[in-house]
Amino acid sequence: LGGIPTGVVAVETRSVELSIPADPANLDSEAKIIQQAGQVWFPDSAFKTAQAIKDFNREGLPLMVFANWRGFSGGMKDMYDQVLKFGAYIVDGLREYSQPVLVYIPPQAELRGGSWVVIDPTINPRHMEMYADKDSR
Repeated sequence: LGGIPTGVVAVETRSVELSIPADPANLDSEAKIIQQAGQVWFPDSAFKTAQAIKDFNREGLPLMVFANWRGFSGGMKDMYDQVLKFGAYIVDGLREYSQPVLVYIPPQAELRGGSWVVIDPTINPRHMEMYADKDSR
């Protein structure tokens, strides 16, 4: 960004295939391929987001978030896999962030449900600002 190193969090809007290998210790297990919808935080993607935010803060980088999430996955398996815990890690990372954080909602993008709560600039009003395109939803 104009020669300034910056951390960026962006959203995958396409569906993603999650491959789970078979357990070699269990002869009855099989490899699975699970489809994950785009614009949704699943346990793995929420953890990845939280970890990136923590790493960017440790590096002293300003953060730019291109927000376009429909929320968190609410399935029974995802709840069991601690999706809400990892969402709380995102909040913790933003609350502790000591560099500028700009949240931008691009045109035709949306921020709904739990994703709004997690990215809300009141988490860290000293360092966070939110901007939305006039054509965002």
